[in-house]
Order: sequence, then C-alpha cells, then structure tokens
Amino acid sequence: MLGAWRSMRAGRFRPSPDQPPHDALRAWLAAVASRQASHHRDKAYRRHEVPAVEPHRLAAFAVRSPEQRLVARGLLRAFHHLRAELRDVLALTATGLTMREIAAALAIPRPTVATRLRLARRLFARALTRRRRWSR
Repeated sequence: MLGAWRSMRAGRFRPSPDQPPHDALRAWLAAVASRQASHHRDKAYRRHEVPAVEPHRLAAFAVRSPEQRLVARGLLRAFHHLRAELRDVLALTATGLTMREIAAALAIPRPTVATRLRLARRLFARALTRRRRWSR
C-alpha cells in the first residue's frame, strides 16, 4: 500500500471525471490490493508454499456449532476450488464493488467481469449442491 500512496502522491492516480472521487479511489485501491494479492499468490505457487492462517486471528469468525463449522468448511472448499480469476471477481463482488469498479480494479472489460461472475456463481452453486447431495 505504500506503493499506492507514492503513486497517488506522484499524480499517477487520475480518476474518471464522471465518477465520484471517493468511489474512484476505492476502486483503484481495490485494484492495487487485488493485483498485489495475485502476484503474491503466483509467487507462493512457484515456491510451493501452502498458505496458512494463524488460528488466533480467526477467533472472531469462529462458529459455535459443529454443523455451522461443516457448512463454513464446505463454503470455503467450494470457493477455493474455483479458478483464481473467478475467485477474484466473486470476492470483489462480495465486498460490495460494482461491475464497473471490479472491471477497473482488475483492468478487464465489464462484459468479462459479468461473464466471470456468472460462471463463478454457477460453479459455486453447483459445488454446493453436489456437496449437499453427498452429505445425505
């Protein structure tokens, strides 16, 4: 994020005149964060690293019952089985960004965002229904 701040100070952040500055800044920072996460994920793949989370950081998200834990685990598993570009679009949509903001953040056309989002939702739903069928 320090690089994003330096870019902004150097004048490389130029929002669209038809977009409110707050929304433009939010979309631009989302793009920077998404690109950084993507590069980090690619480098970890080349180094054969397995991402891990420190358990104490997850305490706020802990579910109380075993059933909720199984549901959460299934959701995460289905999400992580999606291709990276589909996960990115689905995650940015979940944060509340619009299609236009996601397109700007990922530097891809809006129709591509719509296609990836539709495909991600379909594959995610299919993975969840398949899991439910097996768990009976």
